[in-house]
Amino acid sequence: MDYIMSISEVRGKLPELIKKISNVEKHLIITRNGKPEAVLLSPEELETLEIKADQKMLQAILRAEEDIKNGDLYSHEDVFKDV
Repeated sequence: MDYIMSISEVRGKLPELIKKISNVEKHLIITRNGKPEAVLLSPEELETLEIKADQKMLQAILRAEEDIKNGDLYSHEDVFKDV
């Protein structure tokens, strides 16, 4: 479950909360006047969300994973032999 805290609660505990969020892979929902205003999440979680939102990127990753599974790989030497 995510954490929910008001802005005033977060102010005094920000370093501790950042550490907690990055270690337990949860989100911190920050509220103002009882309404969600912002979310604190780890850089890895943000990257995952960005990839999922970019269909071209997601499809490229899925194709690459399929190539790896099928053994369709090139060595470093093969890729850069003509450079």
